[in-house]
Amino acid sequence: MGIILLVTAASLWGMIGPVSKVMFAGDMTPLESAFWRGSLAGVAFFIHWLFKRQPLPVGVRDWAGLGVFAILGVALLEGSFVLSVSHGGAALASILLYSAPIWVNLAGRFIFKETIPLRRWGALALTLSGVTGMCLWGSTVQFSAAALFWGLLSGVSYAGFYIAGKIFFKRLSPVVVYMISFPLASIVILPFVASSSPGSEFDVFSKFSSYSSQTILACVFVGITCTYLPYLLYGFGLRLVDASRAAIITTIEPVVAVILANIFWGETFSTVGYVFAALVVMGVAIS
Repeated sequence: MGIILLVTAASLWGMIGPVSKVMFAGDMTPLESAFWRGSLAGVAFFIHWLFKRQPLPVGVRDWAGLGVFAILGVALLEGSFVLSVSHGGAALASILLYSAPIWVNLAGRFIFKETIPLRRWGALALTLSGVTGMCLWGSTVQFSAAALFWGLLSGVSYAGFYIAGKIFFKRLSPVVVYMISFPLASIVILPFVASSSPGSEFDVFSKFSSYSSQTILACVFVGITCTYLPYLLYGFGLRLVDASRAAIITTIEPVVAVILANIFWGETFSTVGYVFAALVVMGVAIS
């Protein structure tokens, strides 16, 4: 059951790229989309909590930990990935982002004392090779110190989702964790959104209403269907699956993104590109 939850979550995450193109075509900036994605997901988790009323954190340690997670595991991820793309292009940024399973497996081995079987290391090698090939094939990679720094930072931050999840989900519901962390991350991102365009933080909200209905609907779709729902599924799935294995399973996400980009935007891969995608699927299957 845990694997089904994780694969479903990764498939929904894979829709973010294709749907985000609708927002960007409507002149919404990447930082704006990140802000609204986290804000809408936070509202959805709050509404969910109103019906369930799971226990809230009671200690300073938990609240402080969630604050750190919101900054380092959510806001930093979204910001560093955007900066990595701007300095080195989307292909290199994606490769470095999906270095996350490496850090998760290392954390699983040395922090959580998980036994990582040889088969899983082989699965990790297959998935990372597949993701690397998919991103590099037919792309021009611009290597620079800034691109490598921000890209690796995004991968470490992405790994924080898995690592922090194993820590927090032992005593807190995933709904509570994300209800708190997503809004906090949006608050951290908001000043950067405002500084990227004339006006104050409050203008970000008034600007949202000026977008076309198509752009707003795409933003809501990403916030609810591609963020709230998959993180909910992922949170419960991570309770049933080791963090190291979960990190490998969710690398199915770029494969889904490629398929959807082909269907909705006519973006195609060469035959070799699809072979690399098959490596990802094989790695997930044997993990």
